[in-house]
Amino acid sequence: MAECAVAADTKVETPEGALTIKGLAGKTIAVFTRDASGRVRFRKMLNIRKAAEQQPVLKITLENGQAFRVGVEQVLFKKGMVEARAAALKVGDTLQPAFTFPEGYEFRDDAGAACVSDAGLRVAKVEPAGAADVYTFAVNQTGCFFLSAGVLAKADGATA
Repeated sequence: MAECAVAADTKVETPEGALTIKGLAGKTIAVFTRDASGRVRFRKMLNIRKAAEQQPVLKITLENGQAFRVGVEQVLFKKGMVEARAAALKVGDTLQPAFTFPEGYEFRDDAGAACVSDAGLRVAKVEPAGAADVYTFAVNQTGCFFLSAGVLAKADGATA
């Protein structure tokens, strides 16, 4: 299976807002991404297509309550741009976010508790989530994209 295996109901960030990948099949649309310098921007998502039907998927839940479903082979970026397959993620792993407080920044969460930023999105749970059609695509120039949960993931590749 490809490195890009996004469940049909999972949302990606576009200029039009969060859209499910299934609804984008066959289209070319801008998607939120990150370039080599770390700047976040939009680039074209191309060749969006169903890669396989009814494949095992995982539900990844973050400490902030956000969750998404991906195929077990989907590559996500851990903090520091370290590639990791979804099936290899563990509770406590820190994923590369679109936006976050700087590392060491002290803030209060919604409940008023004092927190210190680790500049990432921490995994709270990884669990089997049944089966789903999975989609794959390329992203112009960067080869990566942001899920609506804020996590950076790998596309099938970059195009010129």
